[in-house]
Amino acid sequence: MSEEGQAPLGEVTDDERNLALLMHLLALFTGFVGPLIVWLVKKDDSTYLDQHGKEALNFQISALIYFLVGMVITVVTCGVGFFLLLALVVLMWVACILAAMQGHRGDPCSYPLTIRLLK
Repeated sequence: MSEEGQAPLGEVTDDERNLALLMHLLALFTGFVGPLIVWLVKKDDSTYLDQHGKEALNFQISALIYFLVGMVITVVTCGVGFFLLLALVVLMWVACILAAMQGHRGDPCSYPLTIRLLK
């Protein structure tokens, strides 16, 4: 799913596709730390990895904000907000897996409900 205004990514190598896959899957286990490390190391070498890294970081930071808000709602509503947190975790896992598949195919990705902090 590409966004308007994104530059064409051109020819994508197998290494770039594998690193994009890794970046999104690392996010499942390390939050924003794994994608941040890969993005900082590779962002200047590849426009493709720069785009995927920014997207992964934006989504992970957004998910953290949503999770913190969900925690507050859960505390205020005496646990009813737990279902909101559960839905957020499921959304995060599904979105990361779909983005990893897009990255491995060589397609640009766009996570849902993402606050675009890095442009």
